[in-house]
Amino acid sequence: MLKLSISLAAALFLAACGGGGDTVSTPTEQPAAVAVAPALAAPAAPAAPVAKTLTDGLLTPENTLLGAMKCSAGFGPNAGRTVLMIPAATMTADSELSWTYIPSFDQLGMPWCTVDLPFKHTGDLQIASEYVTYAIRKVHEITKTPMAVIAYSQGGATGRWSLKYFADTRPMVEDFIGVAAAYHGLIEGNLLCTIDALTCVTSFTQISVGSKFIDALNKGGETFAGIDYTSVYTRTDDVAIPNFDEERGISSLRTGDGARANIATQDICLTNIADHFQAITYDPIPFAIALDALQHKGTASLARLKGQGLGLCTKLAAPGVDLVTLPLNFLTKSMFTFATSVALMPKSSVEPKLREYVTY
Repeated sequence: MLKLSISLAAALFLAACGGGGDTVSTPTEQPAAVAVAPALAAPAAPAAPVAKTLTDGLLTPENTLLGAMKCSAGFGPNAGRTVLMIPAATMTADSELSWTYIPSFDQLGMPWCTVDLPFKHTGDLQIASEYVTYAIRKVHEITKTPMAVIAYSQGGATGRWSLKYFADTRPMVEDFIGVAAAYHGLIEGNLLCTIDALTCVTSFTQISVGSKFIDALNKGGETFAGIDYTSVYTRTDDVAIPNFDEERGISSLRTGDGARANIATQDICLTNIADHFQAITYDPIPFAIALDALQHKGTASLARLKGQGLGLCTKLAAPGVDLVTLPLNFLTKSMFTFATSVALMPKSSVEPKLREYVTY
C-alpha cells in the first residue's frame, strides 16, 4: 500500500526532464547554510597529519563548507563513531534524509552529520567532493574516531572521489556504504545530455556511462585497504541500471584492496520491489543492510541479515519513518525536489575538465 509505483517515479522523472523551464545562471551559487551543531564551531587540533589544514587542496572557502554541514544534537567530541550522510543528485539533506535516515538514527541514538552539496548536488562533482572532503576532515577532527559514510545514488561516486583523490581522508573512514550508488555511471545521463541539453544538469555529464569522471574514479582500483565497503542495490532499480547482479551491476564494487560486500535487497527479501527512489529514502531493506554494517565489524553480512527472519521482510519502512506522513513526504520532499532540480538547476552539455590532481 505504501509502495509508490515505479511508473510514478518514472513519470515524474520524464515530466521534469521535459519541463526544462528557466535555468539558473549563477554558477557561483552555493547551497543555503544549514544549522550546524555547536561542536562544529569549536576549534580542535587537526587529526590527520597528511592534511595540515581542513581545507588543504580545496578551492571552496571554509565558511561555505562549514555552513553546508548539519549534525545531530548528540554529535561532539565525545560522540564517538559518527555517520556522515551524502545525499543523492538533485536532493538535499532535508528532502531525502530529514524524514528517513535522520529520524531512524535519532531513534537508535546514533550520532550523524549531513552535508548539502552545491546546486542540490547537480553541479561539478569535483566541487561537490570538496564539501564531502571537508566534512570528513571536520567530523574526524572533532570526534578523533573513524566514521561511517553512507552515500546515496550519485553521492556514492562523489564520496569515493574524495577517498581517491584526497588520500588523507581514508584513515578517517571505517565504513563506506553505498545505497543504489551510481558507481559505474548512469545511462540516463547519456540520454539526457545527448537528446536534450536543456535537461542536462552539469553532474549528469560526469555521471554518464563512459565519462572522464567515471573513468578517473574507477581506474586503478575501486576500493582502498582499511575501509569496509558495503554496496546496497535493488534489482528493480529504474535509474541505476542494469543492477541485476554483483558481477555487472552499476552499484557493485569489484576491485581494489578494501573489504567488499555487494548485497541486493532481493537477496534478503525475494519479494522486495524497491525502485531507485524508494531504495534511497524509506525502504526498510537498504536501511537494514546499512545498519548491519554499522553495528558490526567489517561489511554487512548477508547471513546475519537473513538470520533476522521474515520479520524484516514484513516491515513497511525504516524504523524512524512516520508511516502516516510517508506518502506525502515522498512526493512533496523527495520527488518534488528531484523534479524541480532537474528543471531549474544550471545546465551544461559539456563535461567539466578534470582537475590537475587527477592521475590514473
